[in-house]
Amino acid sequence: MRTFFSNLAIVGASLLVIASVIFSPIKKAEAASGLAFGGLVSFVTICTCSAAEAIWFTPLWLGNVPVTGYMVYQPATTFLYPGYMIGVPGAWHLGTYTPAVQACYMTVPDACIVLPSYGVIQSTGTSVPGIE
Repeated sequence: MRTFFSNLAIVGASLLVIASVIFSPIKKAEAASGLAFGGLVSFVTICTCSAAEAIWFTPLWLGNVPVTGYMVYQPATTFLYPGYMIGVPGAWHLGTYTPAVQACYMTVPDACIVLPSYGVIQSTGTSVPGIE
């Protein structure tokens, strides 16, 4: 009787594994969401009314023509690749961002106002300052 239940348990576990493999959803490979950016950090402004930092890049590549401007770093949502030199002046950054999201708010008397930026950084890798 004991071998019958042992065999039944083995068969049941095997069927469970096979069913989970057959009926599990297959996820296709996807490219990273967001648009690419790259640039050299000039200075950082702390967003006093939101949990973020506005990083000024000079130059900032969002496409074919370099510009200058803020990109917002949110510690809770931005994925950092090893290097972790986010916002350090002189460090190069390369990553992806969500365009047109205004996430940096500055305190003024009795209110908070938006500090305009190109968008919010989704993920970024950094260099060591002074090493290109």
